[in-house]
Amino acid sequence: MFAVIRIPEFPLRARLRFEPALRGRPVGLLAGEGRRAVILHASPAARGVFPGMTAARALAECPALQLLNPSPVAEREAGAFLLAAAWTLSPAVEPAAGGTCTADLTGASRNKLPEQLRALRRRLGAGGLPVKIGIGSNPLLARYAAQVAEPEYRVSDPRAFLNGLPLSLLELAGDEARFFRDLGLRTLGSITAFPRAALTARLGARGDELWALAAGEWNRPIQPAPFPVRHVAELELEEPVETLEPLLFALRRFCERLAVEAGQFGHGTTRLALGLTLADEKIHARDFDLPEPTASADALFAVLENHLSALHTDAAIVALRLEAFPARRLVQQEGLFDTGLKDAAMFHGTLARLAAVVGAENVGTPRRADTHRPDAVVLGPPAAAVPARVPPAAPAPHGPLLRRFRPPLAATVELTEARPSFIMSAAAQGELTIVRRPFWSNGDWWTAAAWAHEEWDVRINRGLYRLRHAPEGWFVDGIYD
Repeated sequence: MFAVIRIPEFPLRARLRFEPALRGRPVGLLAGEGRRAVILHASPAARGVFPGMTAARALAECPALQLLNPSPVAEREAGAFLLAAAWTLSPAVEPAAGGTCTADLTGASRNKLPEQLRALRRRLGAGGLPVKIGIGSNPLLARYAAQVAEPEYRVSDPRAFLNGLPLSLLELAGDEARFFRDLGLRTLGSITAFPRAALTARLGARGDELWALAAGEWNRPIQPAPFPVRHVAELELEEPVETLEPLLFALRRFCERLAVEAGQFGHGTTRLALGLTLADEKIHARDFDLPEPTASADALFAVLENHLSALHTDAAIVALRLEAFPARRLVQQEGLFDTGLKDAAMFHGTLARLAAVVGAENVGTPRRADTHRPDAVVLGPPAAAVPARVPPAAPAPHGPLLRRFRPPLAATVELTEARPSFIMSAAAQGELTIVRRPFWSNGDWWTAAAWAHEEWDVRINRGLYRLRHAPEGWFVDGIYD
């Protein structure tokens, strides 16, 4: 059993896949150049425009029509996406020109196949490539079925199916079409009703070939495409891009295809490599290490979107390149008391969005800094799992606890013989009694962030306070409970 997957109007669909601004608008795709240019395909909004029309006549019928040329780059990317999706059905897939591929379904599960086909249609349809699928006992019958599928057709009775098919499916040359028309043959069934030997006598080997095609005979094995060695998507933009929206739209299409390939051949990817070519011939390159293997196009796109939303380049972007590196997913049994992340990709995606807003240096897990400076912390990457709490070896300290004011409260202090004797602040005011002598601390003197201060424990009225003197002035750091 074989399946043929076909994208109708493939050149137009491939071009519009990277042109979000043209959705719903009248568009015509040209074939040929100059005065010989004719309409190859037209969008549904181009009313009155049909394939084969000249460009001048098409514009007369629809003045708002926008004419485009086929894009080999867009067709190559769309064909790669189609091939990657077809590999989810079978490892033996033969691609063909015009957005068509043939998959050998030998050994496929009949119970799972319907759902696999629906998933394939949903995946390609969401990527801007609606497909029609034909299923038959050989590639030729499947190809015929794909031509009449709406959106799927399975050939159960080949003879009855072929009898009513139009002769145009044979893709006849002009003189061959006239020959059959003169004989009054309009369907494939009418050709097979004609004696095969008589047709061979009139047209030679070509006549025998046409009779076999009309009868659905097919003996040639398919030629499966080799699996990709690297998963790369590239696009050269026709016009330099200075805004984020069209760039993100193209990268979204890349992620859809690379996610399918990475999931098919590597069970996900843990690293992306993005390259943006600028108009001044510079290249902005950035690698992204993902927290765990993923084959989700949404997760991959979120990583790129978070980075590009905060990116500012010196010149417009003229080309882009994205590569995914497949990785094996680590399979392990979850423990009952595990404290690891349940959705690491979503967690790190959220951190990336926060970093795009507040800066990467302001996002992370706080840790004590390696310094004598009180309350000094640094931000580091979050741990993959929450470490188990280890009780301290020494007994817990006893005594009053310092409840710090954040930020410290500024104070005006009167000195007597270089020692504080009276204070005015928002926390307390009045005469003070020194409970503990000053403690001097300093550090980082070799950097621009050098610090130095002295601390006093004092009694003001009935309260105990921590008083700090620094080059910036006097402050009440906190109160003892």
